[in-house]
Amino acid sequence: MNARDQILAALARHPAPPVEPVRPERRPEMPPNPWSVLEERLAQNGGRLVHSHSGEWIDSVKWPREFAELTHVYVAKDVPDSSPAPPASQLSSTAQPSTLTSRGVGATAKAVRDLEPLEVTVLHAEFAVAENGAVWHVPASPLERTAALLAEHLIVLVPASSLVATLHHAYERIALSETRFGWFLSGPSKTADIEQSLVLGAHGPRTMQLVALES
Repeated sequence: MNARDQILAALARHPAPPVEPVRPERRPEMPPNPWSVLEERLAQNGGRLVHSHSGEWIDSVKWPREFAELTHVYVAKDVPDSSPAPPASQLSSTAQPSTLTSRGVGATAKAVRDLEPLEVTVLHAEFAVAENGAVWHVPASPLERTAALLAEHLIVLVPASSLVATLHHAYERIALSETRFGWFLSGPSKTADIEQSLVLGAHGPRTMQLVALES
């Protein structure tokens, strides 16, 4: 009998005792005040939560300056209350459209590197997660993905009815087989690598506002 047979024979003489089957972990339920939890988590990440109705959200957010004065703005096509940008030939060199439309490099960019001067990006997310203050967003194009990273200020809209409690519930809503790319966005860009001092906007947007839209 070789060493292998001896080991197998010893294991057969001393079977492992039966163990209780692993019980599935109970998922946390929705907290009593889920939006308060999300607002707290988002604030910890450096972001800001805004509640508004679908037709009023433009006046509810804090723009870096008057929207009509912004030069470079990217607005996703699925953002409510937005309209297609007018042709450049219809705009004078000084006039700026007052409606919520992409403008400047947000409207004319052909490559991702063209978006470098971007001031504001407005996106529409699918749902929000109370547990960590994040929202799930699937960019419609590489340009939209880059616009979320290069803009100085990020505004993300999400339906108020789409809030879920935890990431467990979030992953149940994501069709991974049908999604080529998607991400959770939670607050502006931040780092604390240098002397453990938190810096916002080091690698991306300096601010993020999450707008919960009531229908």
